[in-house]
Amino acid sequence: MGGKQGKSEAVVVDRCKAMECKKESNRMEFCAEHYDWFKFGLINKKGEKVSDFEKKFEHYLAYQTKSARKVA
Repeated sequence: MGGKQGKSEAVVVDRCKAMECKKESNRMEFCAEHYDWFKFGLINKKGEKVSDFEKKFEHYLAYQTKSARKVA
């Protein structure tokens, strides 16, 4: 019985630790989008939204549109 062990071996994929995100993590256990959120202060190290998330999210969206205009 020298068969393959593919079914018994589980492949562990690190997932983004932001709440409800199913994407694969690539930086500090966050996906690319949520890493940006973390750097901007929208979520904490645990992936939870900060208390003033709504206010900061508005600033984040304004920052993104401002950056997009500079590039285009």
